Amino acid sequence: MEVLSLERMRVRGGPTEFLTPQRLDFDMLLRIDDGATTHTVDFTEHALGAGDVLWVRAGQMHQWGRIGDIDGPSVLFAAHAIDDRTRELVRAAGTAIPNVWPASDIEGTPVAEAWELLLSVGRQATPGGRADLRNAALAHATGALLTQLALAQPADQTTGPTATHEAYIWFRDEIDRRFSEWHQVTHYADRLGYSPRTLNRLARAHTGRSAKQLIDERVVLEAKRLLSHGDAPVVEIAEQLGFDDPSNFSAYFRARAGVTPGAFRRTG
Repeated sequence: MEVLSLERMRVRGGPTEFLTPQRLDFDMLLRIDDGATTHTVDFTEHALGAGDVLWVRAGQMHQWGRIGDIDGPSVLFAAHAIDDRTRELVRAAGTAIPNVWPASDIEGTPVAEAWELLLSVGRQATPGGRADLRNAALAHATGALLTQLALAQPADQTTGPTATHEAYIWFRDEIDRRFSEWHQVTHYADRLGYSPRTLNRLARAHTGRSAKQLIDERVVLEAKRLLSHGDAPVVEIAEQLGFDDPSNFSAYFRARAGVTPGAFRRTG
């Protein structure tokens, strides 16, 4: 885990580090203290201003706007640095985890205090041989910040019921784990012990979309990430996503994204 300012991040990265899309293998959480910019996460652009908090999770595609226009603190951490129970609670806090918390949503909540605790621990000198304790304190402080953000998430961030049904969470998590192997609702129904009809009902209650649409959205999102980051040929990407025939993948992608994989890569 590392706590650093955006200014330090800019200096360390150099002038070209933030010009192209990135796909991190760690999480990045930052707060805008001064300035304004845009930041794109998984092909959705977000406007950021003072007081806003951004959370880019490992595996997501993101693109900086004008990083030189903003300042504030950030914490970089591997997902496994946060204990399993905390991660599960944060994931289950709503239908979807936001990438941005506007300042207006977290004003008056303990989020500011949680940030200050994290920054204080980050500044703390480490006595000889006590790095393990400091790292544990950083992990706990980051977990506290994430749980406060989850508590601050407004109810209207989701279209579903106030209490997220645990079976929907299981289904959503299985999609994340199995989307490259399983493209049909029946696979998930067999895995979870629910009927396809029940999964469809849960999906529509929480998101307004069918179970099959949620699976397809995850497959297409990963396809977009792979097409935008790296130069693997389409045939290889099709294979990674569980398609035996590249032409079937191209037709699948075009039907859902509106363009062919090649056209998306050229314009994405």
